Amino acid sequence: MPPKRGQKPSTQTRSKKRKTNSGISESTPPVPMDADLQINTQPTSAIDYDKLALAILKHSAPAPANESPALIACSNTPGPSSMSSPQDSLPTSTGLGDLLDKVFTGSLPDSSPSTSHTDGGSQGPISSLTPICQKLLSSALSPSSSLAYRRSWSLLLTWKPQISLPVSVIDICNFIGHLFLQNYSPSTILSHISAVSFVHKLYNILDPTQAFVTKKILKGCQSLGSRKDARLPITGPILQQIIAALDHTVSQYSLRLLLRALFLLAFHAFLRLGEITVKSLKAKNCVLQRSDVTFSKGPSRAVQIIMRDYKTNKHHTPLIISVQACPDSTYCPVTALFNYIQWYKHTTGPLFQTIDGLPVTYSMVTSQLKSAIQFIGLSPEQFKGHSFRIGAATHAASMGFSDQVIQKMGRWNSDAFKHYIRIQSFKL
Repeated sequence: MPPKRGQKPSTQTRSKKRKTNSGISESTPPVPMDADLQINTQPTSAIDYDKLALAILKHSAPAPANESPALIACSNTPGPSSMSSPQDSLPTSTGLGDLLDKVFTGSLPDSSPSTSHTDGGSQGPISSLTPICQKLLSSALSPSSSLAYRRSWSLLLTWKPQISLPVSVIDICNFIGHLFLQNYSPSTILSHISAVSFVHKLYNILDPTQAFVTKKILKGCQSLGSRKDARLPITGPILQQIIAALDHTVSQYSLRLLLRALFLLAFHAFLRLGEITVKSLKAKNCVLQRSDVTFSKGPSRAVQIIMRDYKTNKHHTPLIISVQACPDSTYCPVTALFNYIQWYKHTTGPLFQTIDGLPVTYSMVTSQLKSAIQFIGLSPEQFKGHSFRIGAATHAASMGFSDQVIQKMGRWNSDAFKHYIRIQSFKL
């Protein structure tokens, strides 16, 4: 029965109206709100849901940094005080070089890359690994990859000596731009950036190479820097001309023996120059060794090479390459290699050494190749160290070898070798 005029509704009636208008019964706990947030609960007033949402968000926000540690510890999301600052636990620019030397020489530090720790939670994951795990981690990279990564970091530190971990996104992006202006290819730039990423992932710190802007700049390098490979193959006839030119460009007989053997072996065994020459003395154990080269006796003379460190050897599995002799050829690789070893008489260390016992460097070989290329009237910009490998693939294809055989002979994991095969059209 409706109340009479002038009579206030009963408590039960007001409760029902309040529940109908607001959708919240009196048995529901009230939402905590600020004093300045006023919500009128009269039946004729509408609730401001925007203000209600703001109040809920404000009261559910994480506790500030100066709040009690006990309250922060109860939070599901760790607050700023529960984690150490990267700048507090990572080395400065002065100690970064020593850290990188340890990482890329297989001797990981006993603790995380820091000088001091105030609590156990600030230490990196490496400090908690057992010795066998640290050994396994150090073996994840091949020796050649470790040296390449260390060179990438040296390039970064040369560009900006005061850099420290973690490298900022701005620095890594500007470094990419610097490499692009230095005419580095997109694939080479990506290799250098992978070295930076490796260290950040190793120590579980923020990786700037995974930032959106970094990835887009790398993609821009591919778009603007993609260019046709201008390197031409050193074919059989060109190789013969280069060997003959050594008599005119190299005065020292022992050096001519060395270069003759090196050029012929690089062609016939599909070798990269980086597999038989060093870019630094630290890499002397990462190239083909004298102890891994043996000659077979008998009428079918051949040389057997054991490749241990090469680009695609991710499982550290040795590969045996057998190069057959060409008895009737003046340019036989087996004979050239045998004559070189007989003259130098070394039994240990890298296969190709100077007369003083030092490893043959990449720069020396490319310099001598450039002189020979110029002497025969070709462009050094088109014929480089990798042209031996390109020429071997091209020569094998012209002789009718299948793609599978060429891929296996050149130790390619993909069909990238098809970009090297360049056969001129037949003259009809």
